[in-house]
Amino acid sequence: MPDPGSAPAPPPYPPSPPPGPGSPTGHGPPPAGFGPPPAGYGPPPGYGPPPGYGPPPGYGPPPGHGPPGFPTWAWAPPVTGSGRFRAQSFGELLDSTFTVYRRKFLPILAITALFQLPYLAVEYFGERSPFATISAISAQPQPVTSAGALNELGTLTAALLVVLAITLGYYILLMPLAQGAVIRVVSDEYLDRPTGVGAGLSTAMRRIASLIGYVVLELAVAVLPLVLAGGLAIVVGGVAGAGLLVLVLIAWIVFVFFVLIKMCLGIQTVILERLSPLAAFRRSWRLTSGSFWRIFLFYLVIVVVSGILSGILNEVAELIVGAAPAITQSSIQVLISGVIDIFTSPFILILLTLVYYDIRIRREAFDIEMLAQSI
Repeated sequence: MPDPGSAPAPPPYPPSPPPGPGSPTGHGPPPAGFGPPPAGYGPPPGYGPPPGYGPPPGYGPPPGHGPPGFPTWAWAPPVTGSGRFRAQSFGELLDSTFTVYRRKFLPILAITALFQLPYLAVEYFGERSPFATISAISAQPQPVTSAGALNELGTLTAALLVVLAITLGYYILLMPLAQGAVIRVVSDEYLDRPTGVGAGLSTAMRRIASLIGYVVLELAVAVLPLVLAGGLAIVVGGVAGAGLLVLVLIAWIVFVFFVLIKMCLGIQTVILERLSPLAAFRRSWRLTSGSFWRIFLFYLVIVVVSGILSGILNEVAELIVGAAPAITQSSIQVLISGVIDIFTSPFILILLTLVYYDIRIRREAFDIEMLAQSI
């Protein structure tokens, strides 16, 4: 019985009708009176989604990514030294040159210094010896006999010949070894292989005979025409001989410029393809066909950069030792030039090695060959 003063209880709901056939148990139709809302109670007109506010165009799923839970592989641009290869533009090859030098700076510098520092020391003392001889001769009174003059001239000639012999020994023996070792280090970096000073020196020593043979071949091709043409000019003699000699010198400069560009990839083929000197000469000639001016521009860029750096440092050295005697100034300049050369000479070797691979990729499908080997 309800308490006095409380609100009357609402009337009980009528019992739900039994579920019809096919209806879920206990879930009948809604009670009467709860049908669809009367017409006209839809959303107010104009209140739909704002026009133009769909998903931003172009923001689909990232390319190369499939449904979650499935691995995907996306292509990445090849990078020098990553084991993936492609032909590179002029600027990309220059950039790759600096990148390889930065990555392998210590082994490349160690190899270069190992062969150039001994020669630099000999060159330093050799530079002082001829200058000391010249100074001693100029300080003495003029000889009164032809025998005395010949004696002093013989001393100077002997000093110069010693320096010349050491220089030729360096360029024929030591420099090819340094070049071969650096080329091996650069090639291993490009092919994504382990490398170091030991590997480079080992390869160069195994190929020492072919390296020396190729350098001698370069010297013969460059110098022999000049010797023959100069001898012809001397035989002609007179004004005609002098004019012929000038023409010969001009033609020789053009010839040497052309031949050295055509032979510039021979050292790479001696090391990387294990060719003999003559086979390397023919191989380099074929590889550089059609790329002559491109390689020339590479040489030009490296020479200009090295020349600017060398000029700046030489000017600084002259300011420091400006008041020193001439022999001291000359010796210091030799040291500075040698140190600069240790740092700058690897650039052209690195660049030409990358050019060698670039040409092979363009013409011989070297990238496909390496891909097939990796499968």
